[in-house]
Amino acid sequence: MKKSVTTFFLIALSAAVLGAGNDGGSARSTPSDQTNTFIETYDDGTDVGLWHCSVNVPRILETNGGNPGAYIQQGGFSSHVPTWASISPRFQPGVNDTYKIDSIYTGDWTTLGVTSIIVDLNIIQVATWGTDRAVTLELLQMDDTGFNVNYDATYTLPDLPEPPVGWQTYSFPVDANSPTIPDGWVFTHGDGSPGTDAEWSQFLHRIDLTSIGFYKPGFAYPGLGTWILGIDNIEIDFQAGPTPTPSLTPTPTSTPGATPRPRPTPHPRPMPH
Repeated sequence: MKKSVTTFFLIALSAAVLGAGNDGGSARSTPSDQTNTFIETYDDGTDVGLWHCSVNVPRILETNGGNPGAYIQQGGFSSHVPTWASISPRFQPGVNDTYKIDSIYTGDWTTLGVTSIIVDLNIIQVATWGTDRAVTLELLQMDDTGFNVNYDATYTLPDLPEPPVGWQTYSFPVDANSPTIPDGWVFTHGDGSPGTDAEWSQFLHRIDLTSIGFYKPGFAYPGLGTWILGIDNIEIDFQAGPTPTPSLTPTPTSTPGATPRPRPTPHPRPMPH
């Protein structure tokens, strides 16, 4: 039987959201390694992907305090698994649709040739921590109804015994065109059965939800207190080809690895080990 998704995205919409389209961010190509990069820095007022971690509190585009410059902040919400997400309207249509938009962060990552996704996160206020938290990237493909999962893939970074302090950069390999499931990924069907090597690229031909959160799959966490979180510089790297401009049509995304950020940073951003 297919897994039915019940997440914080099902909470009734009760807060204003920044209106944003899908244009903006910065794109560049790197001829030396044949890799292209798209980064939403928020510095030009754009809001590609409508990344959010709650539908019950406002999303605030802060003009300062990011890594560097502008960033998105959400705070004053409780959650067992604080998670940022970018969601396509194909996911649970009719439920909190104000928080959904097609962008480069969802859609056809196989055709685009996505190789990695990199993001800067800041835990400004910790609710409840635990020694078993880590940062996890999750990708979902839904069935035609949008309410049952076809495929689910997660990649979890090393444990974080203590809450990270300040802005931290997290990098996840994707390799959408790999002939096998890349190392480190847990890839399953909606019923929990293992996905196959042959299904990996097929799965990434249509991503309906991309999320990055402070949790490890299968672990339970307390939900006491409230969080304040920040997100900045959401980078997606993909194979050489025309640089995509996000539009209202799902756009593929993928990258083989991280590439240097085309902007200065106010201080070093340690990469978790």
